[in-house]
Amino acid sequence: CRAPFDTPPPVTFNGLVECPTPPVPLNMLDVDVAYAVGDASFSIVDPVRQQRLDAALAPIKAFTAGLAKFSNDYVKSGGTDRRSGTCALRWLDAWASASAMTWMRDHDAQFIRSVYLSGWAMDYAQVRGMTLTTNDPRPRISTWFLSMARNMRTHTNGLTPRYPTVFNNNHRYWAGLAAMAVAMNTNDPALFWWAIESARVGLNQVDQTGALPLELTRGAMSRHYHLYASAPLVMTLEIAAASGTDISSHNNGAIHRLVKYAIGSITDPSAIEARTGITQNPYLNPRGGFDVQNVAWFEFYNRRYPGTVPTAATILSNRPLINVEIGGDYTLLAQKR
Repeated sequence: CRAPFDTPPPVTFNGLVECPTPPVPLNMLDVDVAYAVGDASFSIVDPVRQQRLDAALAPIKAFTAGLAKFSNDYVKSGGTDRRSGTCALRWLDAWASASAMTWMRDHDAQFIRSVYLSGWAMDYAQVRGMTLTTNDPRPRISTWFLSMARNMRTHTNGLTPRYPTVFNNNHRYWAGLAAMAVAMNTNDPALFWWAIESARVGLNQVDQTGALPLELTRGAMSRHYHLYASAPLVMTLEIAAASGTDISSHNNGAIHRLVKYAIGSITDPSAIEARTGITQNPYLNPRGGFDVQNVAWFEFYNRRYPGTVPTAATILSNRPLINVEIGGDYTLLAQKR
């Protein structure tokens, strides 16, 4: 498999640099969702539960943000910033050697891990061309990734028919991206084709208007979840295409309908509001700025299909589009091709 972006040329390095100490590895993930008890739409945030979730995820978020920065800095330098590349590998090795994130309490933990695993694998793809001459960590990292991805696949396959909603909504698409990103680094064909199957599950959900009916059940957060669900589908298709498998025509080009529907809702949520009957939460983040994290994936879609989304200029005017959860600076990475 290939990454959908260019990486620095292979290099052998002794790894003799000083790196910040990574966050303490988290072996078990035991979390509750942030939404209010009894909220069937999973759209009303309970501040107390959100605080508990943030505390539980703090080491994961710190690890993910630091790893994305090291990886992006290495790519940005064209491979000359060997300290950053080395530190990315060392951080991954620290968590791999500790078997971090290998015990997931329930589905919510599995889902959260799938999102972060997607990002860690995207980060690793940026630096795995570096060979460290002393105690090369890449075999340990690959083994760790494969263990998590295979456990995630087994869990996800076991969801149907007991949990048909999460088997078909964005949770499945994120599991698919995690599998695809790990396959991208390990050349595991079973994970690759399971990821393709997962993407098809998502594309099959897209109706003729471009909406995802399961995400329309998310109340005032339906717009958010259409954008959130688009990320793993677009990026799974991008990695697949880079590796020679193009499924962009599946379900009569569903990915194109979805992207136009989701991106168009940023400036005009009326279509979603008409379907849900609920005013959507503001798109601007709490600080009043444009929420680039939820549209970073659009860099790759726009690269492949330039000029096909009418509101593209509005999105791209907010560059750089960064999502540290899935690889960091997508404006940077999409230009590396």
